[in-house]
Amino acid sequence: MKIKFLKISLLLISCGMLAMACEPKGGNSADSAAPAAATAVPGTPSADLRIATVNMDSINDGFQMVADVQRELASTEEKLANDIQNQGNRWQRDYDNYLQVGATMTLTEQHRQEEDLAKRQQDIATLQQTYANQLTSLQAQRLQEVSAYILDYIEEYNRESGHFSLIITSGTMSGVLYAVPSMDITGVILDGLNQKYAAEKAEK
Repeated sequence: MKIKFLKISLLLISCGMLAMACEPKGGNSADSAAPAAATAVPGTPSADLRIATVNMDSINDGFQMVADVQRELASTEEKLANDIQNQGNRWQRDYDNYLQVGATMTLTEQHRQEEDLAKRQQDIATLQQTYANQLTSLQAQRLQEVSAYILDYIEEYNRESGHFSLIITSGTMSGVLYAVPSMDITGVILDGLNQKYAAEKAEK
């Protein structure tokens, strides 16, 4: 029974970043006005439009929360797999014992033992599928939690810095074909994520 370790969904993150970037900033002051792109003439590039990229491959590899979730999933998978293995081993011992002593049993006892072994075998198969479904559900839940955490932090970072009108993902399978290195803010985002996550873990 195997599950794939957590991999941050670039599509999920991208959609969240785009939605976040398109929301007008609150307040009525000049500093908190809506992004220039929202008031620009359609088809005319805005000189005030500032774009940054975040490499989600680097976030996935370097964010401690991802590593913690991977360990949690691996530990859960190991526990469930061990339970299945132990039940399977007990079934195999009972089956082997039946092969040795079955000939000494009455027909009624043989039928009862065979029915019991068949039911236990089916129960183990059903439990294995149940565990696999539980792991899949847990992985999806943790993926959503990590993705939401990253999006919330990026929104917080950009709200406090006020730097960018648009933040998009880069890395494997992203839609970015090229971006100048100066647009990349992965390092500052990754450092901030790990600092915030470490502080929150320390408080627990």
